[in-house]
Amino acid sequence: MTHRRHRLGAALAVFAAAVAAWLPVTSAQAADGPVVHIQLQDDDLGLPVPPTTDDPTMVNWGLRNDGPGTAKDVTISADLSNVIDWVTTDAPVPADHVYTWPARDVPEGDAAGSIIGLSAKPGTPLGTTGTVTLSGTSANGTVVSATAKVTVGTTDLKVNRLAAREGDKPGSTIDTPVTISNVGTLPAHGVRLRMRTTVGLAYAEHYSNCVYSKERADAYGLTEQALCTFDTVVEPGKSYRLDRPVGLDVTDQALFEYFSHEALPLSGGTPPSGTGPALSLVAAGAAATDGTSIDRQHIDADNTADMVAGGATAEGEPGDLVHVTVSLSNEGPGWVGYNASDDQPALLVTVPTGTRAEEIPGSCSVWNKEAQAGTGEQTPGAPQYICNPRPSEFAVGDTRPFEFGLRIRANAATTTGEARATTAYGNTMTFDHTHGNDTAAVTVAVKGGATATPSTSASPSATAAAGTDGNNPRTQTVSGTGGSGSLASTGSSGTVPVAAACGAAALVLGGGVLLLVRRRNRA
Repeated sequence: MTHRRHRLGAALAVFAAAVAAWLPVTSAQAADGPVVHIQLQDDDLGLPVPPTTDDPTMVNWGLRNDGPGTAKDVTISADLSNVIDWVTTDAPVPADHVYTWPARDVPEGDAAGSIIGLSAKPGTPLGTTGTVTLSGTSANGTVVSATAKVTVGTTDLKVNRLAAREGDKPGSTIDTPVTISNVGTLPAHGVRLRMRTTVGLAYAEHYSNCVYSKERADAYGLTEQALCTFDTVVEPGKSYRLDRPVGLDVTDQALFEYFSHEALPLSGGTPPSGTGPALSLVAAGAAATDGTSIDRQHIDADNTADMVAGGATAEGEPGDLVHVTVSLSNEGPGWVGYNASDDQPALLVTVPTGTRAEEIPGSCSVWNKEAQAGTGEQTPGAPQYICNPRPSEFAVGDTRPFEFGLRIRANAATTTGEARATTAYGNTMTFDHTHGNDTAAVTVAVKGGATATPSTSASPSATAAAGTDGNNPRTQTVSGTGGSGSLASTGSSGTVPVAAACGAAALVLGGGVLLLVRRRNRA
C-alpha cells in the first residue's frame, strides 16, 4: 500500500493521538511473551451511498504492546471475506480475501498501525452489514484480534446552530431550543444528546432521562454535562426537536460562557432513570441543511470581575538575593475564562530600580513593549516580565502567585517597582470596572540606603533587549499602589487553582522568537 503513503501518514497521526486504552485479552497468551492488542479507531463503520470513491471509509488500526518486552515479527491481517461481495478496497486483496501487512517488531507501548479503505459497490442495498476481522501473529508473543462492523449507509446526526448572546443578566434564565436532524441514509435507532455548560450557567431543571456530571471538557475550566437518552427512531431526512426548551440559569458568577450540544446515535445500554420529568423528541419536519455536528453558543453575561494585582516587600543589603512574591487574583463576582479570545489575564511586573531579576518564575517571560507580548524567554536582567497564569481561567477567589529572585545592586537605595493586572498582550480588561487595585507596589528596602521617592504616576520602564543588564540604580520612576491596592508581604501564597489544564491557545513562543500575533481586542 505504498502508493497510499500520503494518506496513511495523516491517518496514523490522528490514530496515535486517539489511542489511549487497551482491550481485554481474548486469546491465550504465549508463555512469558508479550501481548499485542489490535486497536480500532472505529469498530462500527458506515459506507456512504452513493460511494465516495475519492475518500473511502477507513478500517484504521493501531497496536498496543503490553509487554513484557518487544514483540518480534508481528504480522497483521484483515479478513475481508465477510464483506468482499459488496465492497471494493483501495488496495489489491489476495484471492483468499485476506490482506496482510509486512512483519515488524513492536516495542512495548502504543505503536502506529495502518489503514485499508472500503467503499460500497453500486446497487448494494442500504443496511447490508458484515464484519472485517483483524488478527495477527508474533514470533515470541500473542496478538489479540479485533472486529469492525461494516454497514452500507450512514447515520449522520446534526444539531441546530444557536446565535451568540450578549447582555443576559445574572439571575435570568435563557430558554434554549434544541433540534436534531438526520442527514444520513440510515435511521438512528435512538439518540444520545450531549449538552455542556460552563461554570456560570446551570440547568434550570433536571430530567429523568439525563445523567449529569462535572468534567473538564476543554481549556476553559469545568463544565456540567447532561447526557440525555432517547429511544426515538430518528429517520433519515427528518428533524426532531426537544418537546421543551432547555432552561439555562445565568448565575451570579457568569461572565464569558458557552452552551454546547451534539447528537450521537444510541449504541446500546440501558436508558438512565432519574428524578424529574422526561425530555422527549417530537417530529419537526424535514432535516435542516444548515446543521452542524456540534454547536457551541457563546453567551457573554452582563457582569464584571475584579482582577487584583498583589504586591510584595523584601529587605536586604547590597549584594543580597531577595525574594518577592507578586500575585494576580480574581475577587469576582464573575469568574474569568475567555472562550473566544487568546488575550488572557496576566501580570506585568516592573523590576524595582537598583535590583536585577535573577530568578524568574516558569510562567513569566521578558516583556517586549514593541511586540506587546512576552518573548518566551526567561532571561535575567530585563526591566519587565509578563506572567501568564496556567491554567488561564480564574474562579472567584483564585490567586496565582509568582516568586521572583532579585539581586540588590551596589549603591542601591530603597526602591519600588510595580505589579500590574493586565492581559497577555498588555490590554486593559474591560470587564474589570474597578481599576484602583490594578497596580501594586513591589518594594525592596535596602539597609543603610537612602529612600527613593516614587513618582506620582506609574509608567512601565523602557523595554530592554533580552540579555541586557536590566534596571540600573537611578531615581525610582514607578509609583506604588493606587486606590485600594495594598502591599502583600513576601512569600504570600495564593489559592491552588481549581483544576489544571493547558491554555486554549499559546500566549508566548519560546526559543527567543518574539510572539508577533496581535491581540484580539475583546478585553
